[in-house]
Amino acid sequence: MINQSKTVSALVALTIAGLVFTATAEGKPLKVYILAGQSNMQGSAHQSTFAAIGDDPKTAPLLNEILDKNGNPVVCDNAWITYLTGRGDDDTVLHSKVKVGYGFDENRIGPEFAFGITMDKALEEPVLIIKTAWGGKSLAVDFRPPSAGPYNPSAKEKESDRVPEKEQVGHYYREMIQFVQTTLADAESIRKVVPDYDAAQGYELAGFVWFQGWNDMCNRHHIEQYTGNMIHFISDVRKELDAPNLPFIVGVLGVYGTDPDSRLFDKGLPVSDFRKTQFAAVEHYDEKAPARYRGNVIAVDSGPYYELPLSDIYWKRRMTSGWKRRVEKGEMTSEKFTEESARYGFGDGELTAAEQSTWDRCASNAEYHYLGSGKTFVRFGKALAEAMLEMEKN
Repeated sequence: MINQSKTVSALVALTIAGLVFTATAEGKPLKVYILAGQSNMQGSAHQSTFAAIGDDPKTAPLLNEILDKNGNPVVCDNAWITYLTGRGDDDTVLHSKVKVGYGFDENRIGPEFAFGITMDKALEEPVLIIKTAWGGKSLAVDFRPPSAGPYNPSAKEKESDRVPEKEQVGHYYREMIQFVQTTLADAESIRKVVPDYDAAQGYELAGFVWFQGWNDMCNRHHIEQYTGNMIHFISDVRKELDAPNLPFIVGVLGVYGTDPDSRLFDKGLPVSDFRKTQFAAVEHYDEKAPARYRGNVIAVDSGPYYELPLSDIYWKRRMTSGWKRRVEKGEMTSEKFTEESARYGFGDGELTAAEQSTWDRCASNAEYHYLGSGKTFVRFGKALAEAMLEMEKN
């Protein structure tokens, strides 16, 4: 934990990576958490899926945390967020108290919603979340950290003339760092997000959460370098922010759950291989990182929060719809449709009333976006916050 509020008898000016702020002996600093990644850090879960959290007795109590007494999504009392993302053709910056609307659109959430609610409830200090996330970005290219060196394209990229432009390499890493630094540049910049920010109390860089991976997982060349790139990324972020011990969480890709190889569907993707590279980055970080930047790195697996039964419905809908189109075009016989439906346990190929109801209540996006499940994103966001709080204790 990097506490920039020093116990001194008079005001002192502190400068970290060009960010000037002040601190006093009295009062508690603003807690600053950085959340970054690609589309699943953006977040696809529509608020219409929140009600389904109450269908499961194990998760029903979460509704008391995310909904107010009138049944509306909570707006945090003492936790704020500023968010740089891509919406449409341009980057967008949003800020307010933590609430619904900091996902793909104004009705959706990512991990930040439950993360902010949990922090708001657990901490006496005010909380600021600085979130940067863009869909479809890789660590190998888009978020490439400086110490990883220039991108070395694969033979396939060279042959197909699809080598990334030099300006593309590391572009979103630089955007992320610049947004953090600009937000924390001075008291006035912070007050644009946290209106009552007290410069006399200062702020504390309290943690970083990284949640990304799909684009690297879909590219074997990127998988091979992911562990090393992640280690470089963590140490470079700490160096850029002059925060050598900044608590850092690697959110592990959990699409298909904790045992992707056991799934019946989409088995061609090397999800298990990729997950191993993320765990390996955490396991070997202290061996590979510069001594000054070692320690305080953990992995938090999103796999346990993935909705596997909902995924089964997704694939039944997707596969049978494709087969029906092929039957209509004369590319598949009705007999083959029946045969394939039986082979995958899809019955007659139609969703049952119960399956349709579950889908309508629980899902709002595709498989690779965790099905847009509020139950998934709320539980995972809370798990990230609880892990961060545990790191702070230690």
